[in-house]
Amino acid sequence: MNASILSTKDLSINFGGLRAVHNLSVSVDMGEVHAIIGPNGAGKTTMINLLSGDLLPSSGQVFHRGQDITSLPAHRVAKRGIGRSYQITNIFPEFTCRENCWLAARSRRETAMRFFLPSGRDRGTAALTEKTLEMTGLSAQADVPAQAMSYGEQRQLEIAMLLALEPEVLLLDEPLAGLGPNESVAVIDLIRRLAPDHAIVLIEHDMDAVFSIADRLTVMVNGEMLESGEPAQIRASDKVRQAYLGDELELEVGQ
Repeated sequence: MNASILSTKDLSINFGGLRAVHNLSVSVDMGEVHAIIGPNGAGKTTMINLLSGDLLPSSGQVFHRGQDITSLPAHRVAKRGIGRSYQITNIFPEFTCRENCWLAARSRRETAMRFFLPSGRDRGTAALTEKTLEMTGLSAQADVPAQAMSYGEQRQLEIAMLLALEPEVLLLDEPLAGLGPNESVAVIDLIRRLAPDHAIVLIEHDMDAVFSIADRLTVMVNGEMLESGEPAQIRASDKVRQAYLGDELELEVGQ
C-alpha cells in the first residue's frame, strides 16, 4: 500500500467509548477518484480529518508517497500537497472570487514575510490565481463578491481556493451538498477534469454522481470498511445492498 500516493494502515480513532474509525486500510493513486460512501455516522468525515491531520489517530498509520505522516499537524500535511474541502463552504464572503483565490495562492509563498510584498509585484501569485479561476470555470465571476455568487459557484470557489494551494491530493467532503441539479453537474464536471492530474478522495451521498465518476469505492459502516472495489463490484455486493444502498442500488443495477 505504501506505493500509493496516499494510504492508511489499520487506522483507528476512539472518542471515549465510541469507536469512530477502526482498522481502516485504504489507498488512493494518482489519477484516481476513490469515493468513500456509507450511512450517516459511518466515520467518513472522521477518516478525512485523520488524512488531513485535523485529528490524530488512536492507532494505525497514514502514508504519503511512502512516508509516514501520521503525527503531522494539518498545516504540514497541507504543505506536502494534501488539500481538503469541508462540508460547510469555507470562503471569505465579502471578498471577490479573485481575492479569495489570491489569498490562498499567496499563502503558498515560502518566505515568512510574504504578506509584506506589494500585491502588484507578486506576479507568481497573480498567475496562479488566474489559472485556478480558469480551471474551475470562474473567470467570468472573478470580480464578483463571493457572497453574491450562487451556492454552487461558492462550492466551485472553495475548490478553486484549494487548487491555488497546488495540492496533488484532494480530499473532498460532500462537494455536492445543498446543490441543485444544474449546480451538481458543474461540480461533477470539474471533478472529472481534475481527476487525471490529482488523487481524489471523495465523500458524497449522491449515488448517481458517485457511480458516474468514481474509479474505486470504499463502503464504511460503523467506522469499519465493509467492502472496497470497483463500481461494478460494489453494485453487485449483497453486503453493501443489505447494509447501505438497498433499493437504491437495485435501481442503479437495473439501469
